[in-house]
Amino acid sequence: MARPRKRTLDQDGDGLSDREELIAGTNPDSPDTDGDRIDDATELATGSVLTPNLPREPETEKGRWARSQYLALAQAVLNDAELRYETLYQRYAANFQEARSLDQSVAALALQSGTEPKIVIQLLAQGPFTQHQTQSLTPEQKKAAIPGMLQYSQAIVDEIQQQRYVEYANAITGKTWNYPDLYREHIGSDLTAIQLDQRVAAAALQAGESVEAIVSLLQQSPYSRFQVEVKKVKPATIEQYARGTVAQVQDIQSRRPAPPQRQQHRSKQAER
Repeated sequence: MARPRKRTLDQDGDGLSDREELIAGTNPDSPDTDGDRIDDATELATGSVLTPNLPREPETEKGRWARSQYLALAQAVLNDAELRYETLYQRYAANFQEARSLDQSVAALALQSGTEPKIVIQLLAQGPFTQHQTQSLTPEQKKAAIPGMLQYSQAIVDEIQQQRYVEYANAITGKTWNYPDLYREHIGSDLTAIQLDQRVAAAALQAGESVEAIVSLLQQSPYSRFQVEVKKVKPATIEQYARGTVAQVQDIQSRRPAPPQRQQHRSKQAER
């Protein structure tokens, strides 16, 4: 009995097998890699060039500022001071996984430098991932897509802040935590959770992070998330708590006496 032939995998249904797309350099998860509304199979058959349409220049000064800031952060992340936005977009727009990874790195750098989370969300709106998602949409469709894009950016910011908090917690406790385990371990005792926040704030201050960066960081701690999500405490109240914690730690550090210098012991000369 003849064995059945294996079906050629074509995940995006554009008429090209995933193997053919791998060879051609197109995206096997997207029937239109470059977003020009012509499917990949047609472009390859007619010899067209796959080049993503570049996003328009932002219409507002605020948008142009956000794009320039995103580019500056991306240049730092990629260690390429000559990188242009057009090149960045062409490199990442059609690869959603890499574009999201770039957004994560940009967000992490911005948050660590003290940029407020709401500003970071605005910056991510100018990243290749978001711009590619909205490239072919009409103004009405873009307006309808805004909540989803904001949710995407907010999730990136929250994820990075939680990750950064865990890194400090690991260094402080000498253990290797992930966020869910850290959360479960500390929500049972407010005192224990608050003490961890204080220690994280102290470590972040010693690492040279700005007050705004640490305030934002503490708002994603297990204690803060439990208060907001379970006890329904208002986010503004948690922000006040975070600021108070940082101020308290700063006060303690400023009043801490400097470690005594070691006395220099001089060898006695033998008396003659």
